[in-house]
Amino acid sequence: MLSCTATLAAPVTKGVEESKTFACWQALISAEGCIQDIFSSFFTGRINLGPQCCHAIESISQDCFLQFFPFFNPNFNPLLKSFCSTQSGAAPPPTI
Repeated sequence: MLSCTATLAAPVTKGVEESKTFACWQALISAEGCIQDIFSSFFTGRINLGPQCCHAIESISQDCFLQFFPFFNPNFNPLLKSFCSTQSGAAPPPTI
């Protein structure tokens, strides 16, 4: 009976994970140019994100970010979130 429960739980868990992944992608895709800005920031070493992109980045978890951009430094998403949290202030964009 335990194996039946585990077998039945697997599709539910998979569905939940797929739903989370879709929600993460949806957040990034909904902000026009955000994915390109993330790549540009990574490769140039200068973070330059608009308000919509910042909102999307702040809404996704570190796990989502690493799933989408697995080759990025794991500290990159916190840098983006830090930039976004101070974007409205006078602080210059951080250099990575």
